[in-house]
Amino acid sequence: MAIYLSNRQKALPIKSANLRRRLARLLKELNLAEADLSVTVTDDEEIRSINRQYRGKDRATNVLSFAMEEGMMMAGTPRVLGDIVISTETIMREAGPLGYTDGEMFYFYLIHGLLHLIGYDHELGEAEAARQEAETERLFSLINHSL
Repeated sequence: MAIYLSNRQKALPIKSANLRRRLARLLKELNLAEADLSVTVTDDEEIRSINRQYRGKDRATNVLSFAMEEGMMMAGTPRVLGDIVISTETIMREAGPLGYTDGEMFYFYLIHGLLHLIGYDHELGEAEAARQEAETERLFSLINHSL
């Protein structure tokens, strides 16, 4: 397993070792302990640019997921889940009004993005949204939310 972290923001102090441990715990819980994952922590300017380039939406967002897997995987090939890009500035704006700490909101969206990488999609209807929400809550309860 390889977890690639890139912290390109200054708004929210994040301890890479803590983030790496929590990601490893989440991947293990999802039976993906051997999978590779990339996480970029950034600001609104960069996530807005990525959102515009890849989704045609000219606005900042909290999290983007770019899955690497589609269809069948060949036996013996390393499992590469994809990339999660998360904006701390958006998260910090959303946290308080929703009743979360910055750390809780960060890990909520990190889990949300991770679930998208493995096929969950709340936009497919109420049943799938409920399934993703339940799995998010389960995983959220397993980790510490301090940054």
